[in-house]
Amino acid sequence: MNYAEDRLDRRARADKTGATVAEEITTDLEKAHHVIQTHFIYTSTGAVSTDDVDSILALIDAHELAGRTLRDCGKIRQSVFHFGMAWKICQLGKQHDTDNCNEWRAVGDYAQIAEIAGFPEIGILALLYYRYQGRLEPFSVTHDESHLSESIGCGCGCGMELCGASPCFIAFPSESNLVQKILDAFEDLERTAFESSLSAHDILGHLALISRSKSPIEMHFQEMNNFLTNKMTIAQPILQFWDNQMESSSMFQKLPTVNMLLLLKLLFTSPFGGSVLTLSCMSIPYLSILLPPSSKEGKRMAKEYKSHNAYFVFIRSLVLGERIKKHRVGKVMHNTPVWDSAFQSRDGQKEKSLSYYFKEVIRDCGSNKSVCVLPRLMFPHPPIYVVGDSHVLSLAWQTLRVDDINSYEHLRTATPFPATGLKAYHLRSSTQFFTHYNFHALLRRLPNQGQNRTIILSAGEIDCREGIGGTLLKGYYRSCNEAVEDTVLKYLGAASEIALEYNLQILIMPVAPHAYRSEKNGKSVGRAKRRETMYLWNKVLRSELKASKWSNVFLLDYEECLQYPDRTSPVGYVLNPCFNADYTHTNNAIVPLVSEAIRNSGCNLNFL
Repeated sequence: MNYAEDRLDRRARADKTGATVAEEITTDLEKAHHVIQTHFIYTSTGAVSTDDVDSILALIDAHELAGRTLRDCGKIRQSVFHFGMAWKICQLGKQHDTDNCNEWRAVGDYAQIAEIAGFPEIGILALLYYRYQGRLEPFSVTHDESHLSESIGCGCGCGMELCGASPCFIAFPSESNLVQKILDAFEDLERTAFESSLSAHDILGHLALISRSKSPIEMHFQEMNNFLTNKMTIAQPILQFWDNQMESSSMFQKLPTVNMLLLLKLLFTSPFGGSVLTLSCMSIPYLSILLPPSSKEGKRMAKEYKSHNAYFVFIRSLVLGERIKKHRVGKVMHNTPVWDSAFQSRDGQKEKSLSYYFKEVIRDCGSNKSVCVLPRLMFPHPPIYVVGDSHVLSLAWQTLRVDDINSYEHLRTATPFPATGLKAYHLRSSTQFFTHYNFHALLRRLPNQGQNRTIILSAGEIDCREGIGGTLLKGYYRSCNEAVEDTVLKYLGAASEIALEYNLQILIMPVAPHAYRSEKNGKSVGRAKRRETMYLWNKVLRSELKASKWSNVFLLDYEECLQYPDRTSPVGYVLNPCFNADYTHTNNAIVPLVSEAIRNSGCNLNFL
């Protein structure tokens, strides 16, 4: 569940042995294939595993190794199959009473790769199905000698016929009473009328009150539960993934903290809104109790699962905002908490129920249908999809109000569809990496294929933070200016090609400056360098896109409005504290700036 660390481990091994990363990938895949083909008995009716614990554990490790390796070279259809098989075999191991299977990790890896495949809803169902102690169907895999070659069929060379056949291999039973119960619970939550006046400000106040108590976390959790249940309707127990206080006799099992954080991310960032968004918001007060940053578990998450913990911190900031005295609300620029809109009446229209749509996706993936388009949701306005790195969440679920020259107001709900870890450099067509696959998988799922559409694209912050300096140090460029300019030009060229391929007009978000940080933590030199890189990045973006050189690509030019004077910064400014979410991302106080930037971008507002 730590794909960034997986890649660093492989790079470290390559550096140690003198091999290239590509050679290490080939070696790892060959190791996985050897174990898979050795520990399966092939019969005329299919393939079954050998019936001993050591073989089962070896198979789990091999499928996980294959999944990680294929993920890192962008072969996601094959990767999701192997991670799914690892989860299935874990359950076989549980039947042999072995505790070494780590099914929680297997289902987490599967849910995460399902998201990368472009299907966050499959990851959501997998984690909830696991929590409900759902059983996986016995697997029988057809083995075909012709599939031992990677160049034949859609597989990776493992010899398994289903490898890569589906855009998202479904590991759990497609026809299951438990899956239906989960979907029914979402439908029930969708129908719930939330009449409570409970606001994000109220939640923050109660969290502050609870934090002053020295009682155990279990008592804090119960106190928050009592507070919320007295004020609003809580989701059915089957959806209460944050509840780890159940009895041992419960039909549910506890989710490890990292799985809870992954599920929160999938719920909040998936482009469905409605009950999926409501559930993510509902979990935040409970998770805030379970995971205070200063606690032992909070520190462990920040150290061992940095990405998952960072998403939790960011999403919590977006959902609850920050405490502002009520008499100052409306008088100062501040984040608009997602909580305060997530529980409002849903007057939007939709073609199909969420339950029907999820079952349709499962059926289509099971039948190996190549494209599963998102439903046309109206929540509360037509969506404008915000695609790219984690910075897309700064706009998540907010209403953009764009006036045209005739004073007609276009209202759009900014609907997130992130490709976690996406760099601007990854948009190049030659890229073989999971972020590139993920990005295109998201675009293929957008509704209204074939029509003129608009997306907002965010990329570049990770390039500035960790990517461009590396190539400079290796001597590929004479100066940082040259490195930045070359990367931006490749980014815009790729974006223009993508706009043509998918019939899009693309609105490019600038890279927001980072917030002020103290120099006491020893990272001031690197941080200063990043600020210079971000300044150059936005300067080149502004120069290129104002000249209208790139077809159907437009700049949202609001970055200068985010600046706050700071003499210690090498560029003379940092992020204005009003826009700060977590020192790396902006909060959604940027929404009015983005709306104005869309109006002034030169794009065709009729395509919004």
